[in-house]
Amino acid sequence: MKHYGSCHCGGVKITSSDKPMIVVQCNCQSCRKLTGSVSVSCLFDETEIEFSGATNVYQFEGGSGQSITVHFCKICNSRSYYYFDVFEGLVIVPIGCFDNVKQLKPKLEIWTSEKLSWLEDNGCIQLRIADSGMQERLEAMLSKLSD
Repeated sequence: MKHYGSCHCGGVKITSSDKPMIVVQCNCQSCRKLTGSVSVSCLFDETEIEFSGATNVYQFEGGSGQSITVHFCKICNSRSYYYFDVFEGLVIVPIGCFDNVKQLKPKLEIWTSEKLSWLEDNGCIQLRIADSGMQERLEAMLSKLSD
């Protein structure tokens, strides 16, 4: 299935012929501040997804201590996609950027130590991690998750 999406105004376009490697719910304070809400994102290999449109870039240190580079639409300032230095070759796209999101459900939840007490899932989460999960741990755990 081809996935299409964009920022709020349509200035940044997103296209992928592949399904996400995984959909992740992040409960960290940093993601809540960036999104203004709960963060659910799709992870893709950077060769599996295309972006077009002008972006502003914001870089900061994430919970892992590694750099995170976020691309925001220059027009509407929507967070459109981002990269973690700790996961070279991966690009992360907020689930809300995609036009058809109903089939995209998170299987992995990170930073459960910071999860809001009223948040629940419908049973789709297969793995929960109290912190960022660091690269080695995440790679091992991701390989265990079923499609």
